[in-house]
Amino acid sequence: MPELANRSEIIPRDKWWWVGLALLLLLAAWLYLRGYNVSLPYFANNDEAHHLLAAQHEIDFGHARGVFHEAYPPGIRTLNYLFLKHIKPVEAHHGTMLPALRLVSIGAWMLVIILVSFLGAMMARPLTGLMAAAVWIVNPWVVTRAHFALPDAYLTLFTLLALWLALVGCINQRRSFSTAAVYSLMLAIVFKTQALFTAPIVLLLPLLQWRWCPLRRNDSLNQVFWNCFRFAIFLFWLLLIFPTLEVDSIIYFPTSYSRIALPSLDSAWASLKNVLATFRLAQSWWIVAIASALLWRYRQRVNAAAILVVIFAGLAWLLGMSMFQIQGTRHYFAVGAIVALAVSLGFTGALLLLEEALLRLAPRPRSRLFQQVLRILPMAAILIVLGANSWQSYSKSDALARSYSLPDRRNELTRYMDSSLEPGRFITDRRDTAWGIYRAFNRSWGGYDGAHDFPVAQEVHNLQAEPLETWRAKDAVYAIVPYPPQAADPAILSPDETVLLKNFPPDAGFRGPSMSVLRLYPMQFISDSRLGSLRLVGYDLNTSELSAGEDIVVRHYWRAERPTDSPLRVFNHLINQAGDIAAQADYLPLWDGRRPTTTWDDPDEILLGREFNLSLPPDLPPGAYRLISGFYDPATGQRLSSPAGIDYVDIADIRVAPPDVEPQTMDDS
Repeated sequence: MPELANRSEIIPRDKWWWVGLALLLLLAAWLYLRGYNVSLPYFANNDEAHHLLAAQHEIDFGHARGVFHEAYPPGIRTLNYLFLKHIKPVEAHHGTMLPALRLVSIGAWMLVIILVSFLGAMMARPLTGLMAAAVWIVNPWVVTRAHFALPDAYLTLFTLLALWLALVGCINQRRSFSTAAVYSLMLAIVFKTQALFTAPIVLLLPLLQWRWCPLRRNDSLNQVFWNCFRFAIFLFWLLLIFPTLEVDSIIYFPTSYSRIALPSLDSAWASLKNVLATFRLAQSWWIVAIASALLWRYRQRVNAAAILVVIFAGLAWLLGMSMFQIQGTRHYFAVGAIVALAVSLGFTGALLLLEEALLRLAPRPRSRLFQQVLRILPMAAILIVLGANSWQSYSKSDALARSYSLPDRRNELTRYMDSSLEPGRFITDRRDTAWGIYRAFNRSWGGYDGAHDFPVAQEVHNLQAEPLETWRAKDAVYAIVPYPPQAADPAILSPDETVLLKNFPPDAGFRGPSMSVLRLYPMQFISDSRLGSLRLVGYDLNTSELSAGEDIVVRHYWRAERPTDSPLRVFNHLINQAGDIAAQADYLPLWDGRRPTTTWDDPDEILLGREFNLSLPPDLPPGAYRLISGFYDPATGQRLSSPAGIDYVDIADIRVAPPDVEPQTMDDS
């Protein structure tokens, strides 16, 4: 391969190639940037919260042991640390940095696209790089991960950069590039240790010059020595100084060094199949494989060394990870980029065959225009086939990006409960981790930024596994269950035992789960009284008989046919037989003032009223009284009226007992 040593073109120089790359980057921006703030302020990805908390612990305590993150490679934690320490306002929540961190991560994914195109152009021809980039960009697997501030982007970026720099340094005899490749590999490992498996290829690649350039053998050996020396120092820090080997003590780590086994071809093949499935080209893989085999026929027109190096890097990654029996696709993004390059090589083989066939079949002599057609026609045909095969992937990626731009139901849930309900514990089924409801109200892990706290009840398991009284004994007040409510335990949803407060039904305008919110305590008394567009559907009352100086506690349950024109207040009056007010309590209808009656826009919602305390005067005469409630406009004093023209609703008859008589409670009666 002596002709490879004479290559001086490190990157393509054709203007059309750069225009094509620019268009592909615009396509990637369209898919990656739409919805980059997906789900915020709720943390839809638990790993984002983990990395952010690790960095915050570094700032607050000087270590990340509090989140079991001390032995995790420090790359992503360091990046988060820089943003939290030097950019975030001191009093701001750590989640406020996520939009900026996600944009940086998307920038890294964009650089990955450029590197994929550079590697493809080096392996065969410039168009190969553009095809590989296109296949990579539209993959839904990549689009899904590109929206989050995770280490995968940096791992893939620095791994591919190391391979490209090493190839440039070897083929073009640029020692500085080979040295930079080692440092790039170190950066990849700092973000995730999987990149270690490509180290032998990057470090030893200069030895290829042993055959190509006999006069440079000493120089290549010297270069390999210094590459290994630098990397050995890095490994000394990584394995002996940094607590990487303590990863077994971290309960959240997915595997253990004690379970490392010899590389398994079955495990590696299973992992590769998972990666191949993400490209949605199953129906044409046999065509790609045959076309790739054709490259042997055109081996003088491709860079065999670059192809072998990249393919071996992917195989090394697969075999290395198979020692841990890990098959989750999130560990194989660098392999996925190599698969995209392999796909483009297959299309390149088909392109070369088509070009040769047309040249043989075309008549001679050929006009200049005809020669241009012969040059463009095969390229256009291949691009049409590639586009047809990639359309399904693009459609799914576009749908993903569009869904990421939708508001998240969990934010709707937290805003509703924070502004409408009295703080209290809740239960939900933690088995469905896709729900993420169990951490929706967690300020550190879920990004919750509300004014009031709604902690999860202790020992949250399957809701159907425990009777309702068990959760009440744990101070649980609310339950958040799948919608429709009938999908959950009937005992929990019995109208005699609970109150269905609000539904969040399926809606194409939202992403996230559909659900229902229940109160785990029933209404004491059912009512059906109307005042304007508002309806009293029930109430709780602590007693109907008491003595002077004691308190009446009343809570209303409202339903609104439509919002009111102005924010109204509730009045509660205890009146005597003559209609005079003996005690009263007037205030906002709900526990929090951020949910005025002008926002009561869900006719199916039951609005849980605040508790009103009416303190009876110590000298209140005994006798029969009436408790009435209603709404009024504090700006005008105007009250809402019933269809019969009455501006209040009767709640209950109250009896004030003489001082020497023991009053009855509601339970006694």
